[in-house]
Amino acid sequence: MPILLGLVLAVAAIQYLRPLPAVAASPAIRGPLVLGSAPAIPWPAQGKAALLVETLGEIGNAGGVTPSPMASTAKVMTALLTLEAHPLAPGQPGPVLTVSRADVATYNAELSHNESVVPVSAGEQLTEYQLLEGLLLPSASNFADLLANWVSGTVPAFITSMNSRATALGMTATHYADASGFSPLTVSIPSDLIKLARIAMALPAFASVVAEKQATLPVVGVIKNLDTLLGQDGIIGVKTGNTDQAGGCFIMAADLKVDGQPVRVYGAVIGQPNQLPGAFATTTALIRALAPALHLRNVTARGDVVGHYQTAWGEAGTVVAASPVSWLLEDGTTITKRVMLTQLPGTLPAGSRVGSLLVETTGHRAEIPLVTVTPINGPDLGWRLTRGF
Repeated sequence: MPILLGLVLAVAAIQYLRPLPAVAASPAIRGPLVLGSAPAIPWPAQGKAALLVETLGEIGNAGGVTPSPMASTAKVMTALLTLEAHPLAPGQPGPVLTVSRADVATYNAELSHNESVVPVSAGEQLTEYQLLEGLLLPSASNFADLLANWVSGTVPAFITSMNSRATALGMTATHYADASGFSPLTVSIPSDLIKLARIAMALPAFASVVAEKQATLPVVGVIKNLDTLLGQDGIIGVKTGNTDQAGGCFIMAADLKVDGQPVRVYGAVIGQPNQLPGAFATTTALIRALAPALHLRNVTARGDVVGHYQTAWGEAGTVVAASPVSWLLEDGTTITKRVMLTQLPGTLPAGSRVGSLLVETTGHRAEIPLVTVTPINGPDLGWRLTRGF
């Protein structure tokens, strides 16, 4: 009898001390999720266009990737190189330049070619900021050449710098043949122009100039911004352009409110029929189609159930997301969610991390900790002693 009792106690001890089996959790999420219906963007039938939303990247484009004449949108690069060579703090007028007889001759020559110019006179003094206003508001080609000579010594040297900067910015379809864009050999695509505009708009002096509806210069007096969309649909700039070869061209930046949050949108169109009115009409249609399709989405909420577990002894529980994720997204966006769970031990406190939820879409990626809601207490004495029998 004592031997039997000892044997029973030994078996009981072995049963009790055996390691508890690991608990496998299973994900509760299956497949990708499509948020809403994709908007019908009215891409132009002629020319080229592109749209980009900050944090989302490029929304789309139309017209292919063959470079086309960009007209005076080239002056954005002229302004950028000027401000990079001679930075202006907000409110600063910058250095004063004196108009030479050669500058007057350039004005007269470009006027005879029907280029967009602003009258100047020898001895006239203009600050850097005023030159940028003349360059960007009425789109003065003679101011582009004046700035090119000031920055690089000669226009050809400046054009070399323009192309080098374009290469550095990844504007692979862009080539500059002049400082103003009047040449049909100065070519680009909308996606490249948007890259350039984002860099330029980061400079306060540039953003300040293109936000002006008009300015006053010493000789010509009041000059007006050719961007007649300024202030409409959130548009805050950037640059117009039009020639017979280029058609209507426009790069725009717009600040929108999406579900109470500020959102910057960029767009560019080139080669539009009916010159600037056509470019403006295309831009307006694009932004008005895009804006209602942007939303701040709660991709994952804190406490969302993403997994379940059941122990061999009957305890069950859920695994949830430990933190929320909200993203600005376009309707029709596909979200993928991948649950990565570790094996759970036989006992575990509530709130323990047991894996990750990987959430991804174009332009966004997040890894969210996953935690248990309730503790895993482990089996009772009866289960421990009788398991396997």
